[in-house]
Amino acid sequence: MALDNELVVDLLTYIEQVEKLKIKPAFSVPTEYFAAHQHELKGLPEIRFNVQAEGEDVWLCIPRLKEIPAPEPDEKLAPWITIHKTPAKTPELKPSIETPAISETPDQQRARAEIHELFDWYVENQWTPWATAELPRRKTIHRYNQVFAIQQAIASDGADTPLELVWGIGLALWKKEGKGSTLKYPLITQGCEINLNRHTFDLEIRPRNVDARIELDCYAEMEVSGVTQVEAFWKSAIDSTTNRVNPFEFSTFEPTLKTAVGFLDPSGSYEVLAEDPTLPAATDKLKVTSTWVLFARKRTATIFLEDVKRLKENVKEVPTLPPVIRSFVVRGDEELRVRTERVFRGLLSSEAPSDAAELFFPLPYNDEQVAIVQKLEHGDGVVVQGPPGTGKTHTIANIISH
Repeated sequence: MALDNELVVDLLTYIEQVEKLKIKPAFSVPTEYFAAHQHELKGLPEIRFNVQAEGEDVWLCIPRLKEIPAPEPDEKLAPWITIHKTPAKTPELKPSIETPAISETPDQQRARAEIHELFDWYVENQWTPWATAELPRRKTIHRYNQVFAIQQAIASDGADTPLELVWGIGLALWKKEGKGSTLKYPLITQGCEINLNRHTFDLEIRPRNVDARIELDCYAEMEVSGVTQVEAFWKSAIDSTTNRVNPFEFSTFEPTLKTAVGFLDPSGSYEVLAEDPTLPAATDKLKVTSTWVLFARKRTATIFLEDVKRLKENVKEVPTLPPVIRSFVVRGDEELRVRTERVFRGLLSSEAPSDAAELFFPLPYNDEQVAIVQKLEHGDGVVVQGPPGTGKTHTIANIISH
């Protein structure tokens, strides 16, 4: 590897270490944006797990369902009954309805008794069967709406709160003696993406094309011995297998979870919760379960670190670095050279000499944008700064077109 390449790798390694210092270990699954444990999604109607779509693994598919309204009551009963929109709340019989202010006749008393009978029959034979079927459907609809909101937030990539969707495998539970924080966090995490199927409008959640990650920062924070051994096992497991981690295939993650328990807590245990994935309570002994959780969190530095890792690998492989990359690690020219700026003419140029170069800006532009192109004629890059709303994205579009 050339000296320049080695210097760039060293620089990227330094950047990695600085970013790692900024990462705060997580002890519990964040719930402020979205979180769904395995036992909360299991059994919901029409939700599908671990399916194939267009030749790719889809770990979760949530259909877009429509609410089914409660059945209409009998015409005689309708004025007397209050039906709520939610199937979780039983209908109510009104104590009275507006009628002429006269004494109730025996016929009216018999009619009231009939209303009570109609109400009881309606609740038992029409509303209850509907509510029993509709309540879990509404939970599916609720989860769809939550995931759709996350998908929109990730797609917009808002600078205030950039989010990522993560599938956590192997929920670890530990109330370690002498430590204030109770651990309730997965040992393995896999970044995921959300795809909105344009034909069915199903939400398809599938793993991103990045390596899964072992989450050991919280154990290092608690000064647990064995972290180094678990990291070494994980690295060897990732390097030696071609099968990516899959929460529905135990063979892809179970060896790591069992090894982690052995190294992190000699009194700990690995628990397979296949039939009932409800999580047990945390105790003073580490419990690692076979369950998973899907959650959204603020985008962490891990994504950036993955990019840096891939960039380092690319730098090691290329024989010659582009000048713009070399410029970060080689000493610059000590002599100040005066360069003649090239003249450009475009659609908005009022006057230009005959030898002016063509400017291919499809959008309106100003002198500052022309100056950027002029500087790019003599350099590998230009730094452009400006507050929000001053046209930086507009400028980028023009420069790319040129």
